[in-house]
Amino acid sequence: MSLGQWTVKIYGYFEKLIVIVLLLLLMLIVLWATWIMTEYFVTGLYLGVTGHPRPPGAIEEFLEHAGILRSVFGAFLLVLIGIELLKTIVAYLDRHEFHVEVVFTVAMIAIARHAVDLDLEHTSPMLLVGMGAIVLALAASYYLYRKATGSEGKT
Repeated sequence: MSLGQWTVKIYGYFEKLIVIVLLLLLMLIVLWATWIMTEYFVTGLYLGVTGHPRPPGAIEEFLEHAGILRSVFGAFLLVLIGIELLKTIVAYLDRHEFHVEVVFTVAMIAIARHAVDLDLEHTSPMLLVGMGAIVLALAASYYLYRKATGSEGKT
């Protein structure tokens, strides 16, 4: 077995393990987020119906949880970037090919990660316009690349 074949085989197991771990962690995070949101809205509905005000700090606590979720989702996207970069290296080792599609994917995930991390209250409108332009340019480039290489329906 050559070094390239051995590397591809090991990477296949590694990627499956990482994806399973990420899936389980993401399921737990989504469950936790659903619990927090449900608790917040049910409490708000109860307090609204009974005419009681929300306790001081309840909104800030909810927003803190939302900030934690933003950070966690950003971390997940960072791990996905790492997985995509590993795919590029393994493909090069295995077939001596450089996959342009993976580069587009990594760039789009990186922009999405940055968008998740943004604090929209303190972000300049021009930064948002610039990010939108980058997303459109990447999407158009990816589309044109796939059209030029004849790989529209393949994944």
